[in-house]
Amino acid sequence: MFRLANFGESNKEEGSLYRYLSNAVSATIVECLNEYLEDMGKFGIFYDTFFGDDFFSEISRYIKLRAAMLVAYDEDAQAGYEFTLLKMKRMREKMQDQSEFYTFDVFEERILFLMCKVMEGRVRTAKWKQSHEDIKAKVEAAKAELREKYGLSAKRANDYSRKMYYSSAMLLKEDEDDNLIFWDDDYEFYWRDGFVKGIGYLKELEGQNAGYGYQYACAIFSDIGIKPPLILLGTEEANRLVTEVQADQFRKNMEKVFGHIMSAKSPDDAKKRIEDDDDLPFN
Repeated sequence: MFRLANFGESNKEEGSLYRYLSNAVSATIVECLNEYLEDMGKFGIFYDTFFGDDFFSEISRYIKLRAAMLVAYDEDAQAGYEFTLLKMKRMREKMQDQSEFYTFDVFEERILFLMCKVMEGRVRTAKWKQSHEDIKAKVEAAKAELREKYGLSAKRANDYSRKMYYSSAMLLKEDEDDNLIFWDDDYEFYWRDGFVKGIGYLKELEGQNAGYGYQYACAIFSDIGIKPPLILLGTEEANRLVTEVQADQFRKNMEKVFGHIMSAKSPDDAKKRIEDDDDLPFN
């Protein structure tokens, strides 16, 4: 089941509000996943739409193919197809596990975001509303139970009940307190240049400083039964040495920037000095 955000975790026992909310949210996410996992035609469309260009470029160098090649895909696309499919199956396993509360890794969060965005476009249509009256009924029932059994205010009960059964309502809000489940939008940053480079960002300094790092990058593979590719990840010791060099260079760059600021006659002068310094990596 899914770990909740900004919510008291002292009571997760059977019958608790925490478990009640998480169970419903998790079931909703499972329904989203099943749409693609139980229909390979829909999964193919989902994959082609959001991962099909060059997102998985060069991944076949690091992940051995397990299945027969799909005619429509080259080796990178095939490897990415299999990887994404395994990830979605693992997401479903996590949501169906009644004994533990999970968060998704940063790749799984990208999948969750994409599924929620697809649903966001659907729920606004009259056709979808007419064919999903059952969800509206679930929301109304949950709204009443949240007020009567758990003592929530009408406003909070209305908010939670929608986020329990409409995946589109789970999309991240600007105010962290408005999010029911525990996730963030780091996927936008780490996968901005595709999968292979994203793994590099996660394991090196910028990822390490954000709480990710080498072991986290390895787990993205190992969690679905794929041996972490050494040729892509390197050894932990080698990665430690690389991040030390990166951290040292970062400190030196910041010292230079600070020096320009302190010696400048005005903010505009400081900006010009920094922009004219060809030794700084962002110029």
